Amino acid sequence: MNGLELEPPAPGGPAQDPAGEFALSEATAARIKAVAREYAGAFVAIETQSPEFDRMAARISTVGADEVRALSDQARLAMARGGSREGAVSAVHAQLARLRAVLERLNPGAGDDLLRPRKFLGLFPRGDVLSSYFDRYRDAEVEIETALSTMATSRDTLLQDNIAVTACRKTVWPMLARLAEAIGLCASLDERFERLAGQLDASDPAKAGRLRSTALFEVRQRHGDLLTQMAVSQQSYAMLGIVLTNNLELVKGIDRASATTIAALQTAIVAAQTLANQRIVLDRIGGVTAAATALSEGASGASARGNARVALDSAEASQQVAALRSAIADVTASVDALDSQQQSALGSL
Repeated sequence: MNGLELEPPAPGGPAQDPAGEFALSEATAARIKAVAREYAGAFVAIETQSPEFDRMAARISTVGADEVRALSDQARLAMARGGSREGAVSAVHAQLARLRAVLERLNPGAGDDLLRPRKFLGLFPRGDVLSSYFDRYRDAEVEIETALSTMATSRDTLLQDNIAVTACRKTVWPMLARLAEAIGLCASLDERFERLAGQLDASDPAKAGRLRSTALFEVRQRHGDLLTQMAVSQQSYAMLGIVLTNNLELVKGIDRASATTIAALQTAIVAAQTLANQRIVLDRIGGVTAAATALSEGASGASARGNARVALDSAEASQQVAALRSAIADVTASVDALDSQQQSALGSL
């Protein structure tokens, strides 16, 4: 490597300490100090009024320029992907509200209302509550399927975003390592220029002043710029990690909410169909029981047992209503949990 070229050595595998700063290996730090010593020493042999002196001082401002440019490009790409991520999260939020509204319509509520016939003015039968409930469920099927499909699309978008975020972090890490070496080079140059200027104060105060006003000024300004870039880039890198985690949590939440919704809808179908079938059977048993009252006293015992069976079936029907209410409650809780998780994720972002 040319001693007058201000380029940090090849990456030497810097690690990251708990404070978030990159720590250079001893070998890398030694090479950087050698470059700084050679470059700073070259200023002593150049006349302070020579154009070469100014050119060498100006070259300091290019230290780490490639890394800064590359990191800025990665930051812009990350921001560009934010639109699709935000759209997916917003879609999930909208579909959660839609599912919650559907569940409120499908919730049978407290009591055994599904087992009671409706009456007009409280006197005349007015249709079957079970049939009406089942009609509501059928009407909501398309809306529920659309909500689940949209959430599945958002889930895929979040997974694709995670693939891109993982690739970005993999690309950014070695850039941060090279930027850390550029910062180390600036720190070493600062030390060398300060030492040379101090040595020249006695023998050549004019050159010492010129060295401080040009080379030392440039290196300290560049050092500050690179430290700022490192801080911003490390924040961006950490932010991508938060995005990665939040996306994964939202995906898992969508999976849980969708699975719970499907399970609850299946329970609703089975419960509603079972209740409808039981209603038909109970009606027929009731007719048989009414006819049996006209039979002999010996048949009365059988009639009593039939009535007990009707009571037993009615209890089973009530259990089905309870199962339906429980299923609706489960899916509502799952939807609320995902909504809370989403709001928490947005807060951390």
